Formats: sequence, C-alpha cells, structure tokens
Amino acid sequence: MADMQAILVFLDGTICDMRHRIPLQRLGKKIFFSNKKIMKDTATAGSVEMMRELADKYRLIYIGARPDAYVDITRQWLNSVGFPDGEVYLGKNQQERMQITQQLKAEYDFAAGIGDRWDDNELHLELGCQSFILKEWEPNWETVRKYFKDE
Repeated sequence: MADMQAILVFLDGTICDMRHRIPLQRLGKKIFFSNKKIMKDTATAGSVEMMRELADKYRLIYIGARPDAYVDITRQWLNSVGFPDGEVYLGKNQQERMQITQQLKAEYDFAAGIGDRWDDNELHLELGCQSFILKEWEPNWETVRKYFKDE
C-alpha cells in the first residue's frame, strides 16, 4: 500500500480533448489511434493546472478507454502537454477498466476518481472513493478544487 493516497483520472473527455479524432472512428482503430493523431489532442481547459495541484498531495493514476497498445503514446502525450507524472492504464471496454480498477484497489488507497461519464462512476464506486463526474470536454475544475482545498 502506498503512503500517498491516489486519484484515478479518466483521460478522454476529462483531461484530454480528442474531439478532432471522433470523425475518424468510422475509418477504424488504426487511424483513430494513430500516434500522429493522438499527439494532436489537447488538454481540456484547466486540466493541467488542476492535475499539478493534485499531484502535490496525491499519486495520479490515469485511466483511459483505449486499447492497451497505446500506453506509450498516451504517456508521451501526457508529458508533452505538461501533465504531472502518473501511472497509465488503458482498457478498451468497461470490463477491462473494471479489472484494472480492482487490481489498483489492492495497491492504493484512493481519495477520489475524476471522470466525465456515468460508467466512470462505476469504477469510482468499486474503489470506494469520492466520485467527480464532470462535463465532457468542459470540466469545471472548481468543483474538484473546492473539495481538496483544505487538505
């Protein structure tokens, strides 16, 4: 068990704006998840700053709805836009992400989970932690900040 509490942070829609890739979904995974396209993703407004604040007190665990083969490019993107270091886990469907979450629960004490979809809440419930479901692409980080300001 880690000394520091952790926060589970969902990637796409929460901290990563990848809407430019959505029209490519119909063309297949290779184009949608190409390294070149992923590196053109942008951080959602305020997300880098919020993650930096949280990283001062919490271990960040990033999770995404992507095939596991894209872990390295996802890490590269996180670093390139200035997100603080954290572990990266990817699962292409909810079942895979739930299995990852169950494994992480055994390793870390989670203070919160941050996502943008209701199925992200299912992962947070599995962890037994506070759950923040923010507006997709436009998260209100003040909602998160007010709950962590005095810690």
